[in-house]
Amino acid sequence: MSPADRDRAVERLRAITIGTAIAGVAAAGGFGAIAAVSYRGAATADAVTAAVTTTTDTAVTAAQPTTTEPAATAAPTATSAPTVTSTTGSAHASSGGS
Repeated sequence: MSPADRDRAVERLRAITIGTAIAGVAAAGGFGAIAAVSYRGAATADAVTAAVTTTTDTAVTAAQPTTTEPAATAAPTATSAPTVTSTTGSAHASSGGS
């Protein structure tokens, strides 16, 4: 292979690499745009929006909206630590993952 052939091959590889990168970015942007246009959002209101409601007081001359805050939730209870045992022989560690 002559130096001129090598230079053309390197230039062709560079052009293919740049073209692939541009096509990848365009494809990701295209899929993102399609997803954004086609997704309507959640069918129901989320928990925070559903928990906060606004009402008006009819007894007051100038009706002013009042907001009710969601009730505070109880703190989670602590669980006991697992029992640790030791054995002799060949070692094996398991993290619980599959």
